[in-house]
Amino acid sequence: MADKRAQAAEAVVQSIKTGERSASSRAAAHLAPDVVLDTGREKFTGAEVLERISGIWAFTPIYQRGSWSEPEADGDRLKVKGVFPDLGAAPSEMNLTFSFGAGDKITVIQQETVMGRFGPPQEVTEVPPFIKGQINSALFNNTPICVAYVDENGQPVQTLRGSTCVFSPTQLGIWLRNAEGGLTRALAKNNKLSLLYRDSNSRSTVIIQGRGHIETDPEVRRRLYEMTPEVEQLHDPQRKGAALIIDITRLQGGGPRGNFRMQRE
Repeated sequence: MADKRAQAAEAVVQSIKTGERSASSRAAAHLAPDVVLDTGREKFTGAEVLERISGIWAFTPIYQRGSWSEPEADGDRLKVKGVFPDLGAAPSEMNLTFSFGAGDKITVIQQETVMGRFGPPQEVTEVPPFIKGQINSALFNNTPICVAYVDENGQPVQTLRGSTCVFSPTQLGIWLRNAEGGLTRALAKNNKLSLLYRDSNSRSTVIIQGRGHIETDPEVRRRLYEMTPEVEQLHDPQRKGAALIIDITRLQGGGPRGNFRMQRE
């Protein structure tokens, strides 16, 4: 009996973990007609349960990367625990408790999802070190920063900027290869900018708003150029580009180390 129940629990876990159709078909054979799934916030019954444990959901890629325990006895019930990598905007673990009825069919699945550290944002007054590291290594991580601005004709524009870095605790810097390019011209009419960092592998998202200006001070230009990755420097070895400094007015987001918010305006 225990083996049959363990197989039932394993089939459901496999369906939740992978979302694969074959796994869902195996799990369906172990569910009682009136099975109940209780997530703590919602309850599903009958056919709804199979739908909820099947297919690809927002957290399915996280479940696929998790470490799942073997079913362990808890009286007449079985328990399974999944532990997931330390990611942003994702659960850290899931606890499943299975109850059984006639024919060792699953009658109740109690699901407890424990979220990671990506909870309510921490209020900060400067760019947190973790986010600074994400931004400064974005190009090397193949997640270059996307910058959005409005050009001189009022057209929204998005552009990837591999030279984006944290220039000071409350500023970003971007070395613009073309000192007379569209972004430089746009600042003359509208200096508001928005920047997006997204790393799907770590489920990290950072959105930044700010006001930009072209800095002509030689020392600022030198420092920003030297902070720029060499692969970007090689596109402008004569340093004829422009030093864009962005004063951050709002920062929101984070990743595995937490969720942050900075409001300066």
